[in-house]
This record gives sequence, C-alpha cells and structure tokens, in this order.
Amino acid sequence: MCGIIGGIDINGGKLSGGDFIEAISIQHDRGNGLGGGFAAYGIYPEFEKYHALHIACTNEHAAQAADEFIRAHLYVKIAEDMPTKDVHTIQWHPLLKRYFTTPGPSNEDLKLSNLGPATIHRQSGIIDAYMKKFVFDFNRSIPGAFVMSCGKNMGVFKGVGYPEQIGEFFLIDRLQAPVWMVHSRFPTNSQSWWGGAHPFSLLEWSVVHNGEITSYGVNRNYLEMFGYKCLLQTDTEVISYLFDLLVREYGMSVADACSVISPPLWAEIEEMEDEAKKRRLLYLRQYFPQALLNGPFAVLVSNGKEMIALNDNLKLRPLVVAKRGGQYFFSSEECSFEILCPDREKTWMLDGGKPEIVKMKEGAHV
Repeated sequence: MCGIIGGIDINGGKLSGGDFIEAISIQHDRGNGLGGGFAAYGIYPEFEKYHALHIACTNEHAAQAADEFIRAHLYVKIAEDMPTKDVHTIQWHPLLKRYFTTPGPSNEDLKLSNLGPATIHRQSGIIDAYMKKFVFDFNRSIPGAFVMSCGKNMGVFKGVGYPEQIGEFFLIDRLQAPVWMVHSRFPTNSQSWWGGAHPFSLLEWSVVHNGEITSYGVNRNYLEMFGYKCLLQTDTEVISYLFDLLVREYGMSVADACSVISPPLWAEIEEMEDEAKKRRLLYLRQYFPQALLNGPFAVLVSNGKEMIALNDNLKLRPLVVAKRGGQYFFSSEECSFEILCPDREKTWMLDGGKPEIVKMKEGAHV
C-alpha cells in the first residue's frame, strides 16, 4: 500500500501545495490514517542561508530541553511555533517548533562572500557534517523530541493522520514550491507515531517510500559505521541516510548512487556491450553491497536540485511519471495526474531498477 507523489518544475516555477493535497486525497485508500506528510523546497527564500530546523516535542518539558540543546549548539536567528490550524480529525499533536539556525556563535559565520570557492566548499562540508551529527545527537539526547528536517530553504511537514488532514493542519495549501513530495502511509510492521511518518529527511535530502526494505538490518549496520543513527523506528529512514552518505560524503553522482541502491542484475551487467559502464557497475556492486536495498519498493528522493524516482528491479510497487512542459510529476497512481497535470503531454511507467532523474535547469532556483 502507501501512496507517494512528487512534482518538480525544472525552471523553478511554483507548484501549488493545495494541488498536492487534492492529488494525494484521491489515493485515500492507499493509506489508513496512520501517517501523512509533505516535503517542500524553496519555501524560505528570505532565510535561504540558514538551516530550517523543524522539530516536534511531545510536551513542554521536552520543548524546553530541545530549545536549550539547540541554543547550546547552534546560532539561532529566529525561533517560533510552526504555523498550524485546528483540524477536528487530529485529536492530538506534539508541540511543533521552527528554528532558523547555523553552526557558530553568530550569523557573522554566514558571511562567506570574501572567501574563495575552495574555502566555501570546504566550510560547507564541515557545516554539513556538523549538522548531521547535531541531528543524531538531538534525537538521541532529548526524550520526547525529534527533528523532522534541517535543510536549507526547505521543510518537512508530517504527522499521524491522512495526508489531506496533515496538509490542512500545516496550512500546506498556502505554500507554493518548485519541488514537492507527498506521502500517505499504511504501516504494516512498524508503529504509528509522528516521527515514523514520511518524508524522512537529513540535510537537504528527503525521501518518500512505498514498500518494505527487507535489507534494513544490513543497511542500518553499514550506516552506523559512519555515524548515522537510525532512531525513528521505520525502515525508510535508511534511504535518506544512504543518499547522504553516497552523494555528499563519498562524492558519487546521483546516477551512481542509484546504481548502488538498486543495481542492475548481475546477468544484465554481464550482457552489457559498453565495457566502461560494465566495469563501473561491477565496481559499485562489489564495493558497496551493504548499501543495496532489497525488497519491494517505489521511492522518490529529492535534494531540491533534482527529483529521483526509483523502483526495485522486479517493480513490485507502482510508480508512474507524467510530463507537462518543464514540469514532471510522479505518482503511485495515474489518477492523481488529473489534478496535477490534466493537460500532460506524456505519461509512462517507470521501469524496474532504472531510475528517472529530473534535474533543475542551470540557473533555476528553489
């Protein structure tokens, strides 16, 4: 079960959050009301240099401890309650806070304009590593609190309920963004709680997933060797961390990371005529076996610069793609396209084990 939807405008044009609420509501029967969520990119342009930290706390004590922890480790530009509205179908929700932050004692640390590109790149890498560690330390250290997202100029909005209810609760219909991902959850082997809803996010990476990761134990053990902590009690969490590890830390291309996570079958590789490609795929399969995902899955991943759609090799979960000009949409069911792009030029089914990677145009901004 589970329903997933994604959309990207490669020219940076804005897509309406209200449309995505309506599009996922059509897939109502794919969820059971135990989880829904949205990820949106390009929604905080006035604070684009700051990490937008979305956190949830079960009570005031946890919220106070979280605030103290954040201020002890980060410079806080703004701290505020997340905008929400009362929705009668959501009987309880955690305290939801939003911080615009950066590592360092003050916002002077953001003034990088006089530094060379190599220095900026190095500092950005250090900051990303620091924020990664901060998230895991926070989730482990503050009982009753967790980080929903911490990327720049993006945010995750998720909780227990049907996604249309969560969308109404978080006022998603008031947001416009060039990149969206949406999830309707139907948990089968993990508990329902606000931290277990999708999307899962780390830094700029966000993931929504339909299926089951049977390799979760192997993937988790592998990630924990590199400082990742799987604390949110569901298998999907490892996917966002694997993309962060492979692309940000290892410096792989997104295409190579997809080949690690869902590679061609050995027989397919052996039959390839392109020797360079064949050697590359053999290398990736042989040296990163612990990062391979097993099980039935359809996955959407984004970092705000591209949208990646990926199926398992046998395509045991549905995923459909549609195109309208510079806009691309992905969905578990084609019916959602009647809301998002009724005048679409083309619709096609994603092939098993072959990713669809759609990138923002050079110069387009989230």
